[in-house]
Amino acid sequence: MAYLFGNYRLAINHPDYFFGRGEMIAEIVKSPFEVRVILGERRLGKTSTLNAIRWNLLKVENQGMVRALPVLIDLQQEQPQSLDNFRYILIERLKETILNPQMEKCLKFDLRQTYRRFLRQIEGGSASFFGNIELNVTNQDRERELIHDDFSQDLVNTISRLQTEKCQGICVLLDGADYIVRQTWANDAWSYLRSLKDADNSAIRSFLGLVLAGYRDLKDYHQTVGSPLFNIADIKWLSTLNPEETKDLINRRCEDGQCYPTEIFIERMIELGGCHPFLTNQVLCTYLENQHRNPPVSKSQLEGQLIQELKGYFKTWWKERFREDERKVYLVLVQEREISAESLSEKIEDLALGRIEDALEILAGSGVILKVNDDSYRIGSGLFEQWVRQN
Repeated sequence: MAYLFGNYRLAINHPDYFFGRGEMIAEIVKSPFEVRVILGERRLGKTSTLNAIRWNLLKVENQGMVRALPVLIDLQQEQPQSLDNFRYILIERLKETILNPQMEKCLKFDLRQTYRRFLRQIEGGSASFFGNIELNVTNQDRERELIHDDFSQDLVNTISRLQTEKCQGICVLLDGADYIVRQTWANDAWSYLRSLKDADNSAIRSFLGLVLAGYRDLKDYHQTVGSPLFNIADIKWLSTLNPEETKDLINRRCEDGQCYPTEIFIERMIELGGCHPFLTNQVLCTYLENQHRNPPVSKSQLEGQLIQELKGYFKTWWKERFREDERKVYLVLVQEREISAESLSEKIEDLALGRIEDALEILAGSGVILKVNDDSYRIGSGLFEQWVRQN
């Protein structure tokens, strides 16, 4: 079990191994047709959280209804080249989601055979399925583009058909949204998504949700054309897990490894990983594997091994992902252990309070420090701290 999810270096794609984020997920599932932005550093669990949102949206409610059909799109993998190409990808992934055999558990209608036959017979134009849902394919397979009219028609027809099968609408989960921010057509894309939520057509506006996940590029983006999408978005930072959630993760991993952790062991795992899901899993992998060694190596050797294995991630965070302000704030936190933003401003005189608060937000959003309350922060992962001290 130690090599699940690429030895826990890949996103979690099974509910039994996902922990935390319950409040955020419940809020999205309760109101899936809003616009939300989830911010967090790489390895903090954004993709895993989107997977969990997807699982929970697909749960059939007591009245036999699926609240929203989740359409998960990895923009870093898709890399759309224009707004028209972006629209094409949105519709293609929507159709793939409907055609997935797993949807049979949630939706009564099955478009798979009809759609495949349709693709073999039609090169362009449009066609209707069961007389209720019409999908435009003009130039799709050749040019991979969709203009607004075709996209809008596909979306309206699909939502209407889904509603006849006790599914209220669609929630699009856009992973790696930083990719679009870096494109020349980013303003057009965000303005277009905003227009869908502002549209007079309530069939789209009221039954289409958007969840964007990214980090600093998405956070710092300022739309200069059209109505800003972020003005209507609920923006949330993805934090580390809390201690109880981390304990649940540790106990599950130990159960899989057929060992029984002591409270001292659990506390040490929390101290080294700082409740960071990725770092905690890496610490557990190393410690659990060590139990099968004969003889096992010492704890100090294990921690040295972990720092060596993770130094690539740590170096990238420190030298590339963090800016000078964040590094200054973190080094003071290493000395103080726990401190407020105002106290930090007294110790770092060349940084204004606003810049310190921005740096704390970024550091907490990376998982290397923990937010204790509204006023104070404390150091997070002991492993990352050891690496910083050594370097």
